[in-house]
Amino acid sequence: MIGRLLAVVLLTVVGVYAVLLERPPDPVPASAPPAEFSADRAAVTVDQLAREPRPVGSPASDAAREALVGRLRAEGLDPRVDATAAIAAEQGQVRAARVENVVATLPGTDPTGAVVLMAHYDSVTAGPGAADDMSGVATVLETVRALRVGPPLRNDVTVVLTDAEEAGLLGARAWVREQLPPDRPTVVLNWEARGAEGPSLLFETSPGNAGLVDAWARSVPHPRGDSSLVEIYRFLPNDTDLSPVLDAGRPGMNAAFVERPYQYHTPGDTPANLSRASVQNHGGNALALTRTLGAEDLAPLDPVASVGEPSGDRTYFAALGYLVTYDSSWAWGVAGLALLLVVVLVVVARVRRRATIVGVLGGLLAYLLTLVVAVAAGIGFWQALVWFRPSYADTGPFLGRPTLYEIAAGVLAFVVVTLVVSLLRRRPGGLALACGALLVLALLSLGLAVVAPGSVFLVAWPVVGLAVGLLVVALAGERPWLAVPFFVLGAVPAVALLVPFAVASYGVAGVSDGLAVAVFVLVGVPIAAGLSALPRPGQVRGYALPIMALFWVLILAAGGLFVDRPDARTPQGSSLAYVLDADAGVARWVTTDAAPAEWTRRYAPDPPSVVASWPYGEPVGSGPAPVRPAPGPAALATPIAGGGVRLQVSSPRGAPTIIVRADRPAASVTVTYPGRTPLTTPLDGGPLRLQLDDVPPEGATVDLQLGGPATLRVDDQTLGLAGLPDFVPRPPELRQARGNQSDVVIVSRRLAVP
Repeated sequence: MIGRLLAVVLLTVVGVYAVLLERPPDPVPASAPPAEFSADRAAVTVDQLAREPRPVGSPASDAAREALVGRLRAEGLDPRVDATAAIAAEQGQVRAARVENVVATLPGTDPTGAVVLMAHYDSVTAGPGAADDMSGVATVLETVRALRVGPPLRNDVTVVLTDAEEAGLLGARAWVREQLPPDRPTVVLNWEARGAEGPSLLFETSPGNAGLVDAWARSVPHPRGDSSLVEIYRFLPNDTDLSPVLDAGRPGMNAAFVERPYQYHTPGDTPANLSRASVQNHGGNALALTRTLGAEDLAPLDPVASVGEPSGDRTYFAALGYLVTYDSSWAWGVAGLALLLVVVLVVVARVRRRATIVGVLGGLLAYLLTLVVAVAAGIGFWQALVWFRPSYADTGPFLGRPTLYEIAAGVLAFVVVTLVVSLLRRRPGGLALACGALLVLALLSLGLAVVAPGSVFLVAWPVVGLAVGLLVVALAGERPWLAVPFFVLGAVPAVALLVPFAVASYGVAGVSDGLAVAVFVLVGVPIAAGLSALPRPGQVRGYALPIMALFWVLILAAGGLFVDRPDARTPQGSSLAYVLDADAGVARWVTTDAAPAEWTRRYAPDPPSVVASWPYGEPVGSGPAPVRPAPGPAALATPIAGGGVRLQVSSPRGAPTIIVRADRPAASVTVTYPGRTPLTTPLDGGPLRLQLDDVPPEGATVDLQLGGPATLRVDDQTLGLAGLPDFVPRPPELRQARGNQSDVVIVSRRLAVP
């Protein structure tokens, strides 16, 4: 038992150490040498420009753009503002806006191409966007400042500060369409945030990333992230400003910090809540990587522009502080090695009479069932929290004080692991269960080699280590002095790789989807089964450990419910909007909250239903509101060739956003802003919903190919509820809901077109 206890302690130390190694570096003070990146210097930009929301076209956005131009000019660059427009469509939903990107170039001495530093300077309407993405903008500016005082680079360094990212990546789409040179090698480095702190993760790359990853690996001082994130992100529908670049087939890399997402896209995304350590990690990596790429021949990195041969992908990951990279074509070999070692382990266990084939198959099935139970337990845990606190259905899974819940989820995984091992440690036995679990993971690594080779390392290397360790256990007989050290060494890869992955998953979805519980169980079962297979098992019986751990889950959950209550420091999001049907002269308050707070229910007490003047589609809670007379949006419809209709839309009350909805699909949409090139996009989806942002007072022109008579709704939208009849500001424990659909005033009109 001493050997087992020592093994648990050592592996716990390894797991904690591996998690701590993922933390970002300390911020560098403003007194640092000029050629270094200083988060404290970069923070000045955030403090000055992220004081209020900056949605596209807003006065705050205009002021930020002017300030950025001034900062770049002060660094000796010659910035320009590219005034254009962009449009994006997906499943009948269309966004269009005027955009004004800020672009400047630091010339190289003998350029082979350009390294592009990209970030967006707009924000959502709900918050000032200190992290998302003024932190990225500040990273770019401080990087350029440090480059200016260092040795000149061979390649050009181009700054692209995009507009309207939050409106559908519109600034980046416009830059790719109009400014990305088709025949000049270009590498884009995009800097983002999906939280307020945490390490700067390299989470996305272009396909054929070998050269980029090699440059990143040999240059950045604090590499974080791994190729499994790249593989996962390629399957997700999420987008950033790098997405249009990758869609054009051009090379690039994406980095972001994602922890404390409670502040993301909310009024809490302020300079005070932004971690300077995260900015330091961002900027230190940006500066080092730009210097490396700035000195290289960029042609091999951009085969589209240079008409060269594409390269393969690299697998990359950090293990206990050491960065490992190799060609992703090795995935098959690594997965095959894992499977081979597991087969050898099963044979040795069978020969040594430590397990039977039937027992191994039973362990395999038990392990699969355990993983299903783990996911269900994790989801059930979250649903229980929502039952006790219904507001989590709106504010979760990102909570203001989630620590006790996160610990409880980890203890819940411990409950599942210890219960399963207690049930199966004698039949089929610990070694048989471990063999079955490793066989599942080895087969999983082979499957990943087919669909996501960059993630094979996450499963295969833990299997290799555990299989080798358990081989020694199976051969050691009654010699614990031999079995225990080799088992601990064999389990180190599993702990070092999978425990940080499980902890990091809290930043992606909190505890809502059971992912962290499942990963802890995935690594915990083979390790716990291996511990039970060590020599001299002793006389431990019963289920005291999982039962005691389950009580701790309940205690921690109760503590979390007590600690994570809305207050002025961690307010609860509250959605409220005012909509006016200008034709009927009827106004309503609406909320998208599933469990509205008492303040919100006073305005919108009715259960969710469809409100025709609410342009975002989903059923909403609502309540009668006093009518504040306001002119509806102006919309003049005239027929055009091909059976289409031309709308001249504007807002007499000066609303910057106009939404056009149709009760039938449109084949195409063309949007023309005054003085900007017309934009056309084909459509293939449901009923049309077109949102025009940054609409000037003279309005915009919209050509629709509807293919027949239709009823349109035209809505205009302004920000802010202050001054509305009967509106009282939120109490301190509430804040504006996340995103762009709360605290808006919408005036709606119907329009029939032939």
